[in-house]
Amino acid sequence: MRAGGIALRPNFFSHYGRQLGTLSGLLGLALVLWALTPHFLTVSNLLNIAEQATIIAIVAVGMTFVIITAGIDLSVGSVLAFAGVVMASALHSGLPLPLALLVGIGVGLLCGLVNGLLITVGRLPPFIATLGMMSVARGTALMFTEGRPISGFSESFRSLATGEVLRIPVPVIIMAGVYIIAHFVLRRTKLGRYTYAIGGNEEAALLSGINVRLYKTLVYGLAGMLSGLKRREK
Repeated sequence: MRAGGIALRPNFFSHYGRQLGTLSGLLGLALVLWALTPHFLTVSNLLNIAEQATIIAIVAVGMTFVIITAGIDLSVGSVLAFAGVVMASALHSGLPLPLALLVGIGVGLLCGLVNGLLITVGRLPPFIATLGMMSVARGTALMFTEGRPISGFSESFRSLATGEVLRIPVPVIIMAGVYIIAHFVLRRTKLGRYTYAIGGNEEAALLSGINVRLYKTLVYGLAGMLSGLKRREK
């Protein structure tokens, strides 16, 4: 449908192709691998692939919030490592597993909030602020462990990291829960609506009465918290 030579309704393929392009590529790759080996599309193999992808998948949720606000966070990998070694050290010091997990998540949250404050209050570009946090978190993790891996965890932690519920790996269940919660937050909460508003037009969001500094800081804090949530046993 056109009015004055301008299309009022976008072409179906051009509109949905951008949204489904990545998914189509993934499905195409899966079909190629299935054709190459009959063992690819088995339940056990797909669950194994999902388990291997949980670290990146959970971190990607936090990065999604950041990217929606037109930002970037380069520090998530280093924050993940820093939070992991702090949590592991807390476990070795005798702290109960739930408290050690909260310590790791708290470290990630703190790093994310620092990123957010540097960007919103310090007026640093997200690229520069998170690049600095990447170096700080990575260097602190190396100093904390003196460059040595941390191992020898309790059975309770190993069951959390490698256990199964109804033959589904626990990390996959955690990943699914994170995605469901993130979808709800983006679609049904004030934080989600304001995240889209800030990314669409930050100045307009500010003039609309949105506390841009607060919500951008919370978004980076969320990205850091999710980086602290996922750690793999070594």
